[in-house]
Amino acid sequence: MPAAPVGAADRTVRILGDDKFVANTMVASTFKFEPGPLRVAQGDTVTWSNTTDEPHTVSIVRQDQLPQTAEQAFDCAICGDIFAAHGDPNAPAPVVNNGQPGLDTAFAPGTSGDSLFIGPKGTPGSPVTATISAPSGATLYYLCAIHPWMQGSIRVN
Repeated sequence: MPAAPVGAADRTVRILGDDKFVANTMVASTFKFEPGPLRVAQGDTVTWSNTTDEPHTVSIVRQDQLPQTAEQAFDCAICGDIFAAHGDPNAPAPVVNNGQPGLDTAFAPGTSGDSLFIGPKGTPGSPVTATISAPSGATLYYLCAIHPWMQGSIRVN
């Protein structure tokens, strides 16, 4: 993960970047979560602020589900479960919660976890704030199911 961990004083994650597509030539994306790893206390809130014209998700997954290659990113194994949990792609559920209220539960194959849908900048659903309800000592790994190369983590102190 890029960037050094930040403390509870800075609990805003910006969604930055752009993408470019030229048929038969190129697909390029600089979408990312910034800063990278966060450290927060249980019960703290984190805000994801989308500065792009694209929607994104913050979907809690197990560390071994994070794509490590372009092939894995374009064939994201857990992303289908995340999309199914959000429902209608034209009107996705803004919050999918399994477990305690807040972010604490990872998706697993065939089961639901926690995921937030974040609309494009300037639309309802952007920014999004969530409480971190995972226990102290846990690390939450997350990705954008739409752009699975976008990945982050939250260490709960």
